[in-house]
This record gives sequence, C-alpha cells and structure tokens, in this order.
Amino acid sequence: MNLQLLKYLLCNRERDRGFTLIELLVVIIILGILVAVSLPNFITQIGKSRETEAKNNLGAIARSQQAYHFEKQAFATDLSYLTINGSFASKYYNLPNPATANDTIVKHQAIALNPNSDRVRNYAIGVYYNAGLFNMFFCQSLDVGIAVDVPDTTSGVCTNNGIRLE
Repeated sequence: MNLQLLKYLLCNRERDRGFTLIELLVVIIILGILVAVSLPNFITQIGKSRETEAKNNLGAIARSQQAYHFEKQAFATDLSYLTINGSFASKYYNLPNPATANDTIVKHQAIALNPNSDRVRNYAIGVYYNAGLFNMFFCQSLDVGIAVDVPDTTSGVCTNNGIRLE
C-alpha cells in the first residue's frame, strides 16, 4: 500500500507544476485593484509637484519686489525691472506683470496655462509695505481652474474662497 501511495504522489507531482488559471486571474485582479486605488493619488502628487514651480517663482518675485522697493520706495510695475538671476520662465504657469503696483502694495499672480490637463491650481501673492515693514500674503485657489487673488490689505481674505498659505 505504501508503494502505491508513493507512485501516486510522484506521478501527480509532475502534473502540479506551475500556476492554475484561477490563481493567475486572482493575482491580476488584485494588481488591477491596487493600481486603480493608487492612480488618483499619483496624479494628484504630480500636480502638486508642478505647483511648486509657481510657489517658488512667486516667492522669488516677492523678495525681489521688496529689494526693489527698498531702493526706489515703490514696487516695480513690470517684471523686467526686477534684477533676478535667471528668468521667470514657467512651463505650467503664466506670470503676468502685476495688476496693482504702487508705493504700498504689489499683487502678482501665477495663472495656470492648462489647469485641467496639468491638474494645477492658481496662486497669487501680495507684498505690502507699511511704516518700514513688509508683509506678504500668499493665496492658493480652492481647486483647479478657479481664479484667486490677494486682498488689498493684510487683514482681508483671498478671493473666491482661496486658501491662505503661510
């Protein structure tokens, strides 16, 4: 009896090599579910990395505006007046000249070129001068494709329910 059992086990061992179709299908389904769950988060992270470009450019513009104001007692009305190493060339954003620029306030915006396809939000920064002190106000749009602007005073709020960044 032991000899027959040993023969049976040896013969069946050759037949059971590899995976069955059901096992392969289960693995493929599990991988598909994991990809479907992680893909939206991955796309969101790509958009956030693209938004870093706008934040960095606006921060550099704000610091340059402070230096310009220190020398000229007024904010620059054109980006070309600011002496900055490099340029403000941006792949995902348009950085227009300030809409408001005088001796007490300057407002700059970073407007997304293709907000829906790039999954990027709009940004705005304001630099305020009062009695020898500079303050900055940084706004982020609530969602993709929504315009945002900074208030006229540091005590205001961002337009269109924008989020103030610290």
